[in-house]
Amino acid sequence: MDAFATAAQSDAVKAKPFQDKAIQVHKASDELNKYMEDLKNEMVRKVEGLGPNDPVPAPADIKKNDDYDISTLVMCGDKQDGKGFKATELKKKLEDYKVKLSGFVTDPGLKTQINDLINLKDPDPNSRLAKEEKKKTWEMATFYHTPIVATLAMLSKLQSDVKTAESQVNNYLLSQINAKDLKFTDVEPKVVAPTSYVLTGQDYKADVFLAAFNKSSDAEILVGGKPLPVENGMGKYVDRPGSEGIKKWGGVIRVKDPVDPTKVKDYPFEAEYIAAKPAAVISPTKMNVFYIGPENPVSISVPGVPNNKVTASISGGGGTLTKNPKGTGADYIVKVTTQGEATISITADMDGKKINMGAMKFRVKRVPDPVAKIAGKKEGPMQKNALIAQSAVIAELENFDFEIYYKVTRFKMSLYPKGKDPVEIDSNSNLITAQMKSALSKARAGDKVYFEYIKAVGPDGGTRSISGINFTLQ
Repeated sequence: MDAFATAAQSDAVKAKPFQDKAIQVHKASDELNKYMEDLKNEMVRKVEGLGPNDPVPAPADIKKNDDYDISTLVMCGDKQDGKGFKATELKKKLEDYKVKLSGFVTDPGLKTQINDLINLKDPDPNSRLAKEEKKKTWEMATFYHTPIVATLAMLSKLQSDVKTAESQVNNYLLSQINAKDLKFTDVEPKVVAPTSYVLTGQDYKADVFLAAFNKSSDAEILVGGKPLPVENGMGKYVDRPGSEGIKKWGGVIRVKDPVDPTKVKDYPFEAEYIAAKPAAVISPTKMNVFYIGPENPVSISVPGVPNNKVTASISGGGGTLTKNPKGTGADYIVKVTTQGEATISITADMDGKKINMGAMKFRVKRVPDPVAKIAGKKEGPMQKNALIAQSAVIAELENFDFEIYYKVTRFKMSLYPKGKDPVEIDSNSNLITAQMKSALSKARAGDKVYFEYIKAVGPDGGTRSISGINFTLQ
């Protein structure tokens, strides 16, 4: 916009009409951007239950970030084609915006470029999206059944597309003014990359161009002394790192001086990106081992990759790995049957390629033996009447995160009265029998009583022999 102002000051007759069009494009972009920003805030407030004057949290701070009901209802409603709601309203505004921009452009290639950039077409009727997922309209394909964070990301992407289209059209309008009349106050090289974080084995891509520079210019861009291929004034740089770490690169952009075409100006530039090894996140929800018997919940994800593009498998430990129907797309259930070691391996579908994201090994162990208790105690002094009042021997796991229950199936009570022969009575269940209680009623303070040879059965069906209980009667 400063360039348009400078050009209008130099030659208002030539530059002012293009400046006026650029102002209209800028105004239309801001209005459309504000509409989408207000739409995002409206949905976040509804999801978080905020009032109209409450501050709207950033996407990373949204508590109900997996909520998809509100965003779906706001954008697509409950109709099968998703039309007639905010998504349709947004589509109409985007279509009007493209028509407005096309009215300022005569270059058919740029018109096609803008139309492809803001693509509002319905899915191909023969596509998987239309046939299997029943998403036959742009509204459904773009916003139906997506979590609030994904909906916000899509709206941000559309905002970015609108600003990109604005930039392309205004650059085009700027190029229509006689280049000799343009007076730029400053220029500098730009390096724009979709991401500065890539995995080893993936391509790192970046656009290198000179800001405020006519795309029809024959700029020469050198990296490491070698020229880059140039398209529309932008150099196309591709690098594939073989190791992890910070990768620095740079070069020089050479252009003819707009004032004196016989001279060449050099604009050096530098950039860097980070290369990292493939990484998967495998988080055991309960403990750092898998236990035989219970369901072991784990969370498996790959940063930057949607859950439906992540595949997990297990080997060893007689294990099986299944999706947790009650969890998110990253939640799984592991069941194991054999002690030893199990390995979870992860692959991710990235750009149509299956990439190994690593693996994690887990120990496979039996559930610890339970502890026998009566009245919550396993030893020490015990009131005689309190002991007689109890009904059963209980087996429970101490300091264990899983909710696992054992049942006592048999035990022996041994009573050692002072000066008398011991009394031994068996129980073929977890119950303290009437015979046992009768013997205890005759005991005196100081007598010893033992509950021994205790057997208990757990969820794996196996019988465990567990430690006994001993009390001194009071």
